Amino acid sequence: MRTDLSHARLLIGTMLVLVHSELALAESVLEVAPSQVIEFGPWTGEEKAPVLSSLALDPQGRLLVTAGDDHLARLWDARAGQLVRSLIGHQDWVRAAAFNSSGTMVATAGNDRTIFLWDLTGSRPPKALKEHVDGICAVAFSPDNSLLAAGGFDSRVRVYEASTGKLLFALTTPGSDIRSLAFSPDAKFLAAAGRSDSVRIWDTNNGRTVYDLAGHRLRVNALAFSPDGAQLASAGDERLIRVWDMTNGSLKLVLGPRPGKILSLTYCGQERLAAGSSDNLVRLWDLRSAKDVARLVGHTGSVSTLVWDEAAGVLISGSFDTTVRIWQVKKLGASTISQR
Repeated sequence: MRTDLSHARLLIGTMLVLVHSELALAESVLEVAPSQVIEFGPWTGEEKAPVLSSLALDPQGRLLVTAGDDHLARLWDARAGQLVRSLIGHQDWVRAAAFNSSGTMVATAGNDRTIFLWDLTGSRPPKALKEHVDGICAVAFSPDNSLLAAGGFDSRVRVYEASTGKLLFALTTPGSDIRSLAFSPDAKFLAAAGRSDSVRIWDTNNGRTVYDLAGHRLRVNALAFSPDGAQLASAGDERLIRVWDMTNGSLKLVLGPRPGKILSLTYCGQERLAAGSSDNLVRLWDLRSAKDVARLVGHTGSVSTLVWDEAAGVLISGSFDTTVRIWQVKKLGASTISQR
């Protein structure tokens, strides 16, 4: 009983610290509204808008793919916010989606334990990969288009030849619940993380473990490499962001804590990092000052997925509130920001 009480006091104390920290920061952090909202529908009968679990943007920033719990992935005109086509084939929640670096192929995967490879050139029908024995939470193409990695409720990350779908090898993971995968920009490294307290880094040439980045105390939900590949950011249920030096695997920076479990990460340029969380906010962090400099407000559900469009200077977010929101964060105009 004494142990339970002590644990309860610790949790209450932590929550109070987080609340007080958030209130103290409220005077200096900018608040940003979205420039555009993409809503699903209109619906007929018993149809409902999908809870969104993944977004992916093609390299030209023209097409956006969304994945959700209604068993569909959808392709959108990213600029106009208009639906182009639905990708039909999954039999359960579609949890993950990724474009290859040429924008000619989309991979989708989810609870039906199947990866679909969609050829957007129209020359081939979708190809189904069914080696997985459990649900899939994450997929990622290597930047050189040679590899496709997939992981989920399993103890292995499977790596395929991207052009053919041929299974090349299966990598042993630190745990059996992988939630995020990321390739380094030079395609030399693959990172995976999930319920384990460490992030595992493999050499993509031989599948050997390079680093186990230890330090997280709770599940890791999100990974993101910096544009130059020198840093890897990781975050999750402990409400902290850890930034790792990829030259030696050392911990470089810790950001936070802030209220809300972190579900998504993406770099917005070399020195800014966006984090989506379960408190319905996206926070924009300046890595030089180690401070969150803006809060992106408007979502009414957890922000599960983020993508950055470098050419347009916009951040795109997807949420459990069934909407996609687009944020102008490169040029923060006075009309979209209010000082708290």
